[in-house]
Order: sequence, then structure tokens, then C-alpha cells
Amino acid sequence: MTSHDSPTSSPEAFAPAPSFGLLLASLLSGFAAAILTGFAMGVRLHHLLAWQVNVVQLGFYVGLGSVLIPLLPRVARRSLRSLGLAPPRLRQILWGILGVPVMLVVTSIIGGVITAFFGEHEQAALRMLPRFDTPGLLLGFALIAAVAAPFFEELFFRGFIFNALAARWPFWPAALVSGLIFGVVHGDVWALLPLWGVGVLLAYVYHRTRSLWASMVAHGLFNSVSLVAVSLKDHLHL
Repeated sequence: MTSHDSPTSSPEAFAPAPSFGLLLASLLSGFAAAILTGFAMGVRLHHLLAWQVNVVQLGFYVGLGSVLIPLLPRVARRSLRSLGLAPPRLRQILWGILGVPVMLVVTSIIGGVITAFFGEHEQAALRMLPRFDTPGLLLGFALIAAVAAPFFEELFFRGFIFNALAARWPFWPAALVSGLIFGVVHGDVWALLPLWGVGVLLAYVYHRTRSLWASMVAHGLFNSVSLVAVSLKDHLHL
């Protein structure tokens, strides 16, 4: 399959009812796992300690993946390997790496426009960063942002959502809608437009390479660069 071929080959792939069922089941599993993890740690509602944020977020991803990984191939009528988890080639990884500066430029432009019209509003996830004030907490937060989030979110948003839309729509509508969902799900109104741009670009990297590893690399590096930039800004009081 070339990078421009249709992502699905079976007419039964991503049928509406199974796709919607998988969407609900995977999200419910993620939230249930996060809630149970919180109860197990004695979390108080609306008062998460920094280390609890890391564990609850990781619990959500594990819950999401516990349903998505075994059931996605059945809904897609393709193996996980065919969906993009085959061992990557160097060219695919390079696409992921080269996508990062494009995402940084796009989000900077969108962020600049938002700031010009509405003032400066930092993303909620980055505003939490000062709470991770020990090396262990910061390392945990960074690993989730650079490894766990890219893996599970790319599997969900590109491997599942984008492919389900692309099974019936051309690339750009599928990329725009899946990117919008990606932005909305993060739950930060001021980050919606920048994350929409990121979601569309990640869909493009995946579409061009047919490798989830490529979009995971791009996603992980983008998160890492963003965290480093915010950390330096706070440290240097810029």
C-alpha cells in the first residue's frame, strides 16, 4: 500500500455501529480506570496532588488502551500492524521528526493571532507544570507527555478516529474533523485552535507514512519541546 492509498480495503471496515460502540466503550473504560485509580489513592474531588495527576492520567490511558487495542482490529477489519504499528522505516520516522517544526510554527501563528485578539492564555496542561516541583514529579509528567500520551492518543485519534472518517470521506475532511475532535477532547478552549492545527498535521504525517510510529514521534517531540520551552520560560522569568 502506498502512502496515498485508501486506509481501508474492506467495505465492512469501520462500520458505523461497531465504530460508535468502540468509541463509547474505550472512553468509558478510560474514565472508569481513572476514577478507580483515584479512589484507590484516596483522591479528593477537585484536589489532585501533582503525583496523583500523573497516576490518574496514566490510569485513563491504560483503561482506554485495554479496550481499544484488542477491539480496534475487529472494527477496522485490519491488524494493528496494518493500521500503522508495523516496525517503522527510517523514512517514516524522519517524516515524524520533520513534522515537529511545522507544528511549532503553526501553533505559534495561531497562538499569536489568539493573543492579539484575546490576550495571552496559556494552555491548562502547561499551567500545571509548576506543580511538578521535584525531579521525580517532573520526570513522571514528562514521560506521560512524551511517551504515554503520544502512544495512546495517536492510536485513538489517528489509528481509530481518523481512519474511521477516512473510510468514507476524502483526506482533508477526515483530517479536519478528527483534528477538531482532538482539540475539543483536550477540554481547553484557549488551546482548541492550536490543537486543532496539531491534530490535522498529525493526521497528515500518518496519512503520508501509514505509520502510527511516525505520528507518535511527531506528537512526543512536539510535547517535549513545548514542555522544555515553558520550563525555560518559567526558569528565566521571561
